[in-house]
Amino acid sequence: MKKWPQWRPIAFFALLGAACSSCAAQTKPLAPAPAGTTAANGKISIRPAMVVNEAAHGNAFALFDEQDLAGDPRAGSKAQPKTTWSEGVDKLYYPLTAFVDLGADYQMTDICVYDSNGVGDFRVESGTPFHWKPLLTDPLNNYLTWNSHAVDVRTRYLRFTIVDPGMNVPEIVLYGKALGPIQPAKAPAPKPHKRPTMDQFIGTNAFIDDPLDKMQAVGFVREYHNWSWDAGDGKADAPAYPNNLVAFNPSSAAGGNYWFFDDYYAKLKNAGITVCPAIQGNVKWLAGDGAHMSDKVAAPGKDPSDPASYAAHADHMFQFAARYGAANVPDNLLKLAANQPRKSGLGLLRYFENQNEPDAWWHGRAGYANPYELAAQCSADYDGHQKAMGVTFGVKNADPSAKLVLSGLAGVNLDYIKAMKVWADWNRHGDFPADVINLHHYSNNAAGQTSGQIGVCPEADGLKDMMKNVVDYCERELPGREVWLTEFGYDTHPASVQRAPAIGETSAEEVQARWIVRSYLVLAAAGVDRAAQFMLRDTNPKDPTQFSTSGLVTQKGEWKPKPSWYYTATLKNRLTGMRFDGEVRSGNPQVWIYRFRADNGKGAYAVWCPKTENAKVSAFRLPKLTASKSATLVEMVNGQTSGQASALAVTNGAVTVDVSERPVMILVDTLSR
Repeated sequence: MKKWPQWRPIAFFALLGAACSSCAAQTKPLAPAPAGTTAANGKISIRPAMVVNEAAHGNAFALFDEQDLAGDPRAGSKAQPKTTWSEGVDKLYYPLTAFVDLGADYQMTDICVYDSNGVGDFRVESGTPFHWKPLLTDPLNNYLTWNSHAVDVRTRYLRFTIVDPGMNVPEIVLYGKALGPIQPAKAPAPKPHKRPTMDQFIGTNAFIDDPLDKMQAVGFVREYHNWSWDAGDGKADAPAYPNNLVAFNPSSAAGGNYWFFDDYYAKLKNAGITVCPAIQGNVKWLAGDGAHMSDKVAAPGKDPSDPASYAAHADHMFQFAARYGAANVPDNLLKLAANQPRKSGLGLLRYFENQNEPDAWWHGRAGYANPYELAAQCSADYDGHQKAMGVTFGVKNADPSAKLVLSGLAGVNLDYIKAMKVWADWNRHGDFPADVINLHHYSNNAAGQTSGQIGVCPEADGLKDMMKNVVDYCERELPGREVWLTEFGYDTHPASVQRAPAIGETSAEEVQARWIVRSYLVLAAAGVDRAAQFMLRDTNPKDPTQFSTSGLVTQKGEWKPKPSWYYTATLKNRLTGMRFDGEVRSGNPQVWIYRFRADNGKGAYAVWCPKTENAKVSAFRLPKLTASKSATLVEMVNGQTSGQASALAVTNGAVTVDVSERPVMILVDTLSR
């Protein structure tokens, strides 16, 4: 949760299915879940893949995870299940809802609910997603007993609702008979795509007023860009949608400044830096003077799960892509202020992010978008909800080649993405309304962005496996979509809860540099397409508040590079033109080796100790260099943007190097297969 002066970005701190009767579902998802199976007594087996957690919080499968213990409650089982689906006392995520896809139509006969403690209406519905009909309501008036409900309904889907935190439902048992053959669904084959080269993979978060020479340490910049900067500087009396006007070059006044975004984006493109603006925040002419910058951008009083409620925002996304995308848009469709050059199709941007951390729980319900609400916004911002809203909404209608980047989620929450996909399956014929899955994650000794007490290294955090799980899911279920991690990093203030701590005589700034580089490396190994460290500059070197000292350079105006700036620049400069090519077994748990390959056959090895104890391995022998005639050791050095290079002797297809927790690179003229 990043706090900033008002003019700055706030992110620094996260075909409807045909209606059915109570009989058979008429529309099925594009990728059905594995089907349930029925025991002799009619009890239906429920597996995790069959459960869709619509709330995307907590473990919805806890409703079905003690089926063996539960036994046969319809026949009088006295078992007492324990695990529950809950999100504590915070009502932000309530009601909790989830549904089960049985994989085939069933004639349901009984539903047994274990009533533990607490009261409240536990609801069960049948039908199809987004077209539910009440089936039963259990008031949970009993204690430590099974409540059995006879039902008579034909359905493939059942939805369950926990209304508030006071309810406690440890287990549900379903009974019924399959009405057709049950064939377990086959998981789609993964469809990987070619990743960007490392110079384009390595990124940071930055502002328009950050100096170009400091941004050149990376090849990718995520630019924090307030919607209000283009639309009246947040003034409530500015022309409102549909009469709104936009200003890019110069922008509307922002904190007393006028930005020239045409010039800014052209400058970065000419420097070889890919830019993605994170178009964030709200505008007062839409939300009113009292609105928080992080409030959802749905029109007040409108249903935030309806794409049409985001018309004003989708209109702006169209205008943004019309100006900076690759396609020329008819002048009569441009909503430019009087002082603006009338231009479109400048070809300066390909990616457009449509908010920042929309799941920011710390802003309450007004700022928190659940998965279905964000999916609806994305559908509007992507293509005007498949043009149902009109052809002047969404980036795709301005430039079909433009890529909509999902507003960066404040955590790695795969259930959230899965729920968004369900919305797309049933409301967009399976067309997911984003080209990039975009997540944030800070490695610390807790589970979330705001709950840790100290940073931990990416290897101890399991960052590679965490993100690989997301990449694997997208390759199967959302092929062609990129995966980005656009906020990660560490503070250097010794009192920050997200600090990279000093380790012995190794300073916090040196540890930050090592851990950031190692984060880039493991993210590349996970298959992530782009990674942006948070962020280029510090905000206040004396402030222990989380994220105030996470920069690669010191505060605005000073711009002094930290070791992390030089190490990041070295990684980018030395791996330019190369892609991750695999992990090499070292034979030593103290040593990790990653291989990178260029299209011309040249390559590099990154070698380091994945530890936090100043570990060292002397004279480590790196084999498998049989194809190389020469090798160069590159050590990361504070003060040098390409590191310190020295020749290595290749002897019997191997080189010998000293390895530490600061990665080194071995460049080779020909990479062995």
